[in-house]
Amino acid sequence: MQQTQRLLDSISTYLFSKYICRMMALIAAVPMLLVSNLAFAEANPTCPSDHAVYYLGSKSTTPAPKATLSWSAAGNASTTYSFDSGLKLVLSFSDINFVRTGYPEVSSFSGVTTNALNIRHSSEKIDINHRLTATINKPVSKYGFVVQDLDANLSGKYTESVSLVTAGGAFSNYTTSGTTTNFTLSNSSKTITANQWTNCNPTSPCNFNIEWGAQSANTPFVTTHGNTYTGASTTASTGDHVVGYSDFYFCLAPPKLTVKKQLEGTRFNDSDTKRDQFNIKVAGGKLTPDTQGSTASFTTTGTGSTITNGSTVTPLELAPSTIYTISESIINGNASNYSTSYTCTNATTGSTTVMPTGTAGSFTLSNLNYGDEITCTITNSPNYVFSGTVFNDNGGITDAQADATNSTITSGVYNNSNYFNGILNAPSETGISGSTITLVDKCENPTKTYATQTLTSTNASDIGTYQFNIASSIIGTQSSVCLIETYSGSAYPVRTTIDKRSISLITNTYSYSNNNFGRVITKNSAIVLEKEQAANTCTITDLTKVTTYSKNALSSSTNGADVQPGQCIAYRITATNRANMDISNFIMQDVLQKNDASNPADTTVTSVLADPTRASGIYSDGLVKGQNGTITTIATVLTKRSIRSFYFNTQYGSTQSK
Repeated sequence: MQQTQRLLDSISTYLFSKYICRMMALIAAVPMLLVSNLAFAEANPTCPSDHAVYYLGSKSTTPAPKATLSWSAAGNASTTYSFDSGLKLVLSFSDINFVRTGYPEVSSFSGVTTNALNIRHSSEKIDINHRLTATINKPVSKYGFVVQDLDANLSGKYTESVSLVTAGGAFSNYTTSGTTTNFTLSNSSKTITANQWTNCNPTSPCNFNIEWGAQSANTPFVTTHGNTYTGASTTASTGDHVVGYSDFYFCLAPPKLTVKKQLEGTRFNDSDTKRDQFNIKVAGGKLTPDTQGSTASFTTTGTGSTITNGSTVTPLELAPSTIYTISESIINGNASNYSTSYTCTNATTGSTTVMPTGTAGSFTLSNLNYGDEITCTITNSPNYVFSGTVFNDNGGITDAQADATNSTITSGVYNNSNYFNGILNAPSETGISGSTITLVDKCENPTKTYATQTLTSTNASDIGTYQFNIASSIIGTQSSVCLIETYSGSAYPVRTTIDKRSISLITNTYSYSNNNFGRVITKNSAIVLEKEQAANTCTITDLTKVTTYSKNALSSSTNGADVQPGQCIAYRITATNRANMDISNFIMQDVLQKNDASNPADTTVTSVLADPTRASGIYSDGLVKGQNGTITTIATVLTKRSIRSFYFNTQYGSTQSK
């Protein structure tokens, strides 16, 4: 208790002595009162051009945003100050030692500090009796404040010092009195210490500035304060000392934007003669991306999947409350060949600026705030492009010229290498509408349908054309896909190509074109069948040597007739393949006529197979002499533009019932 009383007496004596000293100085310096306030803020807050200043203190800072310096409650260790757009400055004390009750607080102390955040300590020797930390939730281009009343006192046995913990800080505007400075810098100019025995008063202020340059968001700006006087006791105090902090400010740079380009996969076009590159532009405000050398535009270089020169050279400085458009164009290529996405992020936490994301090649940024550090990344991945045409494979033969019975292939309109060849021969052959094209994972029993397109266009240049642009991510690891063509109309019922096309996918190859499907009208069908007949007495031995085959009808009369009951009729059926492609699985069938015994009105005469025996290896019907049925050939290939004849002889009954 006695120790406590002696301590309080010592403090009271010190404070009274210091008070009398300062009062005398004030009386002697009444003319200086008008300017003494300048001693408490050595330098006005200044920011780089176009940067915004935010101020915490008592000065008039119009039009800069301002918050009043206050403290959440005396003795509390931390207070948060809020500005616009979610901006916050947090001041906090830690490592507090030998502090007097009720501190820290915001006040003016005994004419030495004014409108300051004061903290009062007893004078035990200690390197750190408090640590002051400021954090700002946005990147700053500058941060600083004023330190008031950092001095020394012999009777109080204290020599105050402040050290910079966060790198990049500096002391400035520490005053001189005559030729003697009030402070000494040490520790590579990271520590400032009051000279012995400089004691502050309005005519000899002990104020100075501490400032840092640019730092990222939430950087802790840390200083420490201590009593470094070696003559002071580490356990007992002979007086109190107060230090004040005021005029806090920080600067926010205008919003900054970095645009980056990414490519997932390889370029769609990537040959030495045609290679896709990507041009990115940022337009708006003062940016002029089309100006030669503008930093608001860049064009990639590189090959394959490599993107070189894939970002803005330096972050672009933008203006708040301005709309900016970021757009991409593809040089040497087409935007439809890629799936495009964009995403923007803000390194500044707590910003109210909305970050856009989407799948377009152009987007906007707006309502930006000071301190925003935005990065937008535009990503392209190559699309698989499957395309082709459903076309009229007529070789240019008009509908008026078309003839289903014309078997002449050595001259005339069907002496035509483009007709029915399964190849689109433009310009004589053109597209047709009405088909539906479906892209699936496999031709047999497909389980995935990627896209479907029905061809309904009436534009001359588009009729019959289709194109699927499918993101490579959708196809995934498929090694092949299948295109299926169907037709619901009646105008072009005959195919000249297969209806399903399996496409093998090649690594880093995304364009699969000319997947065409051909059709023709009925009159342009490939095969012409001609049936000829010749009456005979059933004694001929070689049907190929009969010279009287004719397409003309035979008479059944008995007077001068071409055929008599019980006689034979030889047939020659000729198949002409007019197409410029082989016809596989060709089967010729001919039904021998037969009387319906159950129908008395039926006058048909039954026909049966007769000698000579048919050539072997041609027929599959199994019929022998005397049998009625269907003449059927073995499935065979009719080579392109070829003619083949089939022969057989039949005998007619002598009566209708035979």
